[in-house]
Amino acid sequence: MKKQSKISRRKRSVSKKKFAKERKKNLIVLLIVSSILLGFLSFSTIKRKLTNELFIAKELIAQGNCNEAIPKLNEIILASPRYAEAYYERYRCYAGTSTNNYDDQYKNFVEAIKDLDTVISLRPKDGDNYVDREYTLRQFAEILNDSASKFAIYELAVQDSETAMQLGVSMGKRYVYRHHARNLIESNQCQEGLDETLTLITQTNPQDSIMDTYNIYLTEAYLCLGDLEKALENAQKVQCDDPVGLCRSGLLATIYLQMGENEKALTLLDNMIAQQSYTGGWRYFMRALAQSNEGRQDEALKDITLGEPYTWVRNGVYWYVKAKIAQDEGDDENHILYLQYAESTLDIRYTPLRKQIQKELATLGIEPLVIEPAIPPDFIHTP
Repeated sequence: MKKQSKISRRKRSVSKKKFAKERKKNLIVLLIVSSILLGFLSFSTIKRKLTNELFIAKELIAQGNCNEAIPKLNEIILASPRYAEAYYERYRCYAGTSTNNYDDQYKNFVEAIKDLDTVISLRPKDGDNYVDREYTLRQFAEILNDSASKFAIYELAVQDSETAMQLGVSMGKRYVYRHHARNLIESNQCQEGLDETLTLITQTNPQDSIMDTYNIYLTEAYLCLGDLEKALENAQKVQCDDPVGLCRSGLLATIYLQMGENEKALTLLDNMIAQQSYTGGWRYFMRALAQSNEGRQDEALKDITLGEPYTWVRNGVYWYVKAKIAQDEGDDENHILYLQYAESTLDIRYTPLRKQIQKELATLGIEPLVIEPAIPPDFIHTP
């Protein structure tokens, strides 16, 4: 009996230890499950809060109130650094905010592109994001002054349009196929841009309204190639017109001016400025050059002064007129300096004029300025 009692006690002891061990194990499992559930609930709460905050930010953007939306988006990004949609909405704010201050506008475009870089790093296979960056790069290039930087930024846009087409894009972003042709032209890859445009035309119904856009591309491509006759032929087919934009009148004036048809250019430019006298400083600079070519330097100087407040960009036409005025005044130093500025700040639409200036510099024994493209260091271009 005593022996059996000892065995029973031993069994009960083992049983109690086993029960305690099982209980401890169950408590650990319960704690782990509870932690996971609490973590999930906490994550869900945070996610729901961030989603609500993003909704509020979108509403502010829809109201045109980026001043309040951006700080809110900054907070969302700080809380969730991989929240791609928050970066995208902040990009929309920066890209869509216009200012009369050049430095602020420059920074807005840089910040917009940086945010798109982040979106692309988080969603590298979404072709639409590359379309957005391509479009923003084009806007950024328009405010730059020297042609080397313009060409470099448009080359980045070429890379983005190519990547977007390879990945595929949504219906609303299919304009990237035609942008690709224009990016090639604007980046000074004239023949490639012309070939791409001609390919697009073969795929298009001649009655399609987009043909007007393609005629603009053809005009610019031939200007880029220095073929003024072909440029004129295609510019005459352009139907759209605008007193400030580069449509029919602006393109024709650009061509006539470089053909030496100053009076034809003046007629067009006078009409454009009469329709809308403010903004579009480039029109005043072109009219100044036509006046200067006709020997009316006082009128040219007047137009230069009138056009200055209407643009940030002192393009090559502006500097060429300044060079001609300096030459007439016997100011050799500024004559040479302004010629160099002119040569370095003409885009593809003024290729014939640029070549003319290069000849003038060569006659004077002067080399053109060597300008390295100024690309913001934060720009990332790895798919």
